[in-house]
Amino acid sequence: MRPDAQGELYAIFDADPTPIVTFIQWLADVHELPTDLHVLDIGSGTGRILGAFHELGWNVIGVEPDVDFYLKAVENTRSLSRVMVKNIGVLDVEDQNSYDLITIINDPLSYLLDIRQRIDALRRVYEALRPGGVVFLEIKNFLFKLRHYEEFTQEMVIMGDKKVVHLMQHEIDFHHGYWIHRDEYLIEGESQIVSKTHTVAIIPLMELIYFLEKQGFMNIQTYNDYEPNSPEVVTGRLMLISAQKPATA
Repeated sequence: MRPDAQGELYAIFDADPTPIVTFIQWLADVHELPTDLHVLDIGSGTGRILGAFHELGWNVIGVEPDVDFYLKAVENTRSLSRVMVKNIGVLDVEDQNSYDLITIINDPLSYLLDIRQRIDALRRVYEALRPGGVVFLEIKNFLFKLRHYEEFTQEMVIMGDKKVVHLMQHEIDFHHGYWIHRDEYLIEGESQIVSKTHTVAIIPLMELIYFLEKQGFMNIQTYNDYEPNSPEVVTGRLMLISAQKPATA
C-alpha cells in the first residue's frame, strides 16, 4: 500500500468542490476583496479546492497537518505555480496581515479538542488576515447530527475494475463533548483494510460566534448551504460562517 493510501482513498470519495468554490467567489465579491487575492486554506486535505482557487487567478497557500492528506495534496498541486502546500496545522500559522481570505473547510477547527486551542486558532487567523479580510468556516452541525444520529453509515465507488467500500462508524464521548469517527476503506480483492480514527470537538454555533466577536471580527454571517444567497439561520447539517476583520484593524 502506498504511503499516502489514506489520502488517495479519501480523495476518491471527495465531493465536487465546484459549489464551494462558487460560494467562496461570491463571498469574496460581496466583501469587495481584490480579484487577485491571497488565500490561506487551513486543513486542505487532499487539495481538492486549491486547484480551483488557482484557476480563479488567486494566490494560494494550503496547510495540512495529516501527512497522508498532505502528500496527496502536494501530488495534486505540483504543477500549479500559484499554489504552495505546507505540512503544518493552524496552530503553526504565524503570518501577520498576509491574506485577503482564509478558508477553514470540512471541520479542521473541530480537531482542536481544547477550547483554548480553538481560541488561539481564531487569534492566529485574525492576525494573519489583512484589514478588511474575510474568514470562512465550514463546520458540521453536530447538534443536528445528534438529533439524526446514525451509528454506522457506508458508501461505495468503483475504482478501476474494483469496488471500494467506505465504512463509517460513529461514537460520542458525552463527558468531553467529542464526536469519534472511524473510517475504514475496503478494496475488493485485497485483504488489507485502511483505517483511521478521528476525534473532533462538538462545537455549538454560539461558541464560535462568541469567540469570533471576542477576537474582534465583525459582520458575522451564517448560512445553511453553498447556494449563494442572503445570510440565514442555521438549521441543517452544516454551519457555514463568514466574518470580517475591520478595515481599520
